[in-house]
Amino acid sequence: MSNTREVITFQFGNYANYIGAHWWNIQESGFKYDISDEPASQIDNDVLFREGQNYKRQTTFTPRLLLVDLDGSLKHLSEEGELYKETSNIPKTNPIDQLKEDLEWKDSDIEVIESEPLPKHEFQMDLDNPEVNIEEKDYKLSESVETWTDYLYSRYHPRTINIIKEYQHSPTNESFDTFSNGRRLWNTDQFLDDFSDNIRQYIEECDNCQGFQTIFDCHNGYSGLATQCLEYLNDEYSKANLAIPVFNPKSVLFQSADDAMTDSIRLVNIALTYSQLIEQSSMFLPLSTQSRVWRQLGEPRAMPLLNYEADNLYQTSSILASFLDTISLRYRLKDAPLSSSLGAFCSDLTNYGRKLNAGAMALPFQMANDVDLIDCLDKFEGDLFTQLSPNCKIGTNYVVQSVCVRGIPKSRLKRPMQQAQQQMKMAAYRCDSISQMFQLYLQCQNHSSMAHVSALEEPMTTATPFPREMFDTCLDGKGFMSADEHSPEKKVMSVPTIASVQCSGDIADTLETLHREASRVKIAKLHRFVDSGFEVDDYGEALESLLLFKDNYEDNYEL
Repeated sequence: MSNTREVITFQFGNYANYIGAHWWNIQESGFKYDISDEPASQIDNDVLFREGQNYKRQTTFTPRLLLVDLDGSLKHLSEEGELYKETSNIPKTNPIDQLKEDLEWKDSDIEVIESEPLPKHEFQMDLDNPEVNIEEKDYKLSESVETWTDYLYSRYHPRTINIIKEYQHSPTNESFDTFSNGRRLWNTDQFLDDFSDNIRQYIEECDNCQGFQTIFDCHNGYSGLATQCLEYLNDEYSKANLAIPVFNPKSVLFQSADDAMTDSIRLVNIALTYSQLIEQSSMFLPLSTQSRVWRQLGEPRAMPLLNYEADNLYQTSSILASFLDTISLRYRLKDAPLSSSLGAFCSDLTNYGRKLNAGAMALPFQMANDVDLIDCLDKFEGDLFTQLSPNCKIGTNYVVQSVCVRGIPKSRLKRPMQQAQQQMKMAAYRCDSISQMFQLYLQCQNHSSMAHVSALEEPMTTATPFPREMFDTCLDGKGFMSADEHSPEKKVMSVPTIASVQCSGDIADTLETLHREASRVKIAKLHRFVDSGFEVDDYGEALESLLLFKDNYEDNYEL
């Protein structure tokens, strides 16, 4: 019997699919296909991927994923994907010719209007050409990507993609914009029947499904759709469910800045979503590259050694995908104990009903290529992490966190005793592993706090199509800081990263500001909610639930 504990992933929304495309690309770029002297991977890829066969009896390995987006968002990609297209050497009948034959029409009786096939991005065309080495070309993806399918390297199963035909995708206008629209769409027979059937098929393929992870756009109609899905999963399957609301920085920066109505709609969507996640998720972890996303909008997060464009969806989504790929390793490692399951991961961080957590990371971890970890941490100045949860600032007192460190070899931990010199005088010299040393560091930096630290030597790969142009030029090919002048031709092929999920009483301030600003909105004046059947009284109950939930973070507790 398989020891794999599968996780099914959901992506609701265009920005969620931007993030997902990067996440699946990162995972697939780290696959090891051949037998060599290189150590076997510590990551169990079967947790998130499934093995299958296409019509040619070729083995496929695709994400165990269901995603939702609007009509027009796929560009060249068909809803069925590309791996399972049935091909045959038998010539197929032209449907127009067949129609003329059946109805005995002449050519002059029929006007044929054919739409031009949507163009493929150069990167996608080269993926179809085995003679092209994509690492040798610069596709300028940061400038040319129009949607997430342009840079998708991983290939999806035919049941993965679900398109909402009632709304048209637009990069500038949000048509599917309210929580209530999403909730109403879920309850239509066509969507619910098809989507729930796809979930059931994935569940039946699993030997020991440990739960679900749901990434969704929080600021628009996908919030209502995703929370309805969470409720369905709880009712039908009763498994752990990690919810990850994400915020499109482009809409935050440009669409709502000068539009009070759009601003209010987004704020109401967020308040309604958070109130639902209190009940429907095992844990929820909002992510954004913006510091604030309520009514008062904040600046993009500054990340050392990383230079990104604040409104570039291709770049910002890669940062959030890097966080997810790193922090999820705790429940994706081979031979992981029960304490490292998705359910345990969530329960460890949600004591006292504190389901809302914050995410932070270092991408890459600031470490020189000629320095040992013990010396690096001893001399480290400033914050170890950059916060990735909006409207949230975690202090250094009473913090519970789950941390994952990757890409630092054990050989870089400390010097052997005969060479240690000053290192032997440090308390950290007694640490025998990367995880122990980080645990000691975090205990020293945070008062009355506790941390679970996972560590693996495999770095995060940054192969094409990851936006490597974001990295500082001081980094070498493995993502460590180098004293030598960086060669423009040198590519950062992997980076050491650290990601953390944090729970702290400081999150009460996040809920307080959300409640205060959302309370100022007169929901009865937002006709887009009222017209879609949303009850005004429900909004008051949602705000009250946020206040009650905030109380979970108020009382001091002992660790």
